[in-house]
Amino acid sequence: MADPQHTAQLDGFDRLTVRIYRSGLTLLTLGLATSSVLLLLGRDAAPAQLATSLASALAIWNLHLYDKRIRWLVQGFAWLGLALQLLPPVFHNSLPSAGFGFVLAAISAVALKEQFCFRVPFLRLIPLALAPAAFTGWLGFGLVTGALHGVAAVMLALLAVTKWRQPLHYDIGNKAHYQI
Repeated sequence: MADPQHTAQLDGFDRLTVRIYRSGLTLLTLGLATSSVLLLLGRDAAPAQLATSLASALAIWNLHLYDKRIRWLVQGFAWLGLALQLLPPVFHNSLPSAGFGFVLAAISAVALKEQFCFRVPFLRLIPLALAPAAFTGWLGFGLVTGALHGVAAVMLALLAVTKWRQPLHYDIGNKAHYQI
């Protein structure tokens, strides 16, 4: 987890995982924005939501958190959500919708982690947009879901830009604090 006051000595693997994390954040932002546009146009957003899930799994796979239990839980949400989306639709798409809900929970957790570490404005609002989006998406309210995805995508874009401007060592923090 971030510790901007500590300058960690990064090896090649550290630099790679931070760049993958930031790339995943960027891609999931684009996926969520695409989902928003498609839903607002009344089109099927399932492919964009799957792309968002893949990007979130990529980012969260490379998440740097000191507490391994929290890291494991957030990663579990992302990967479980992706797995449920890949299952054949059963019960009128309930499993893929539930899967995307898990992904939205994982994205919300990342936003809260980044808010805690870096105080990026408005990140606390992302879970307030994505939690209702999970339910409105499941209920089939496409316009409302699209609007909520759009709000979250704008805030995630702010996060992605902020992350790319930061030195890489900000994401690693003090390695002595990690649970191995």
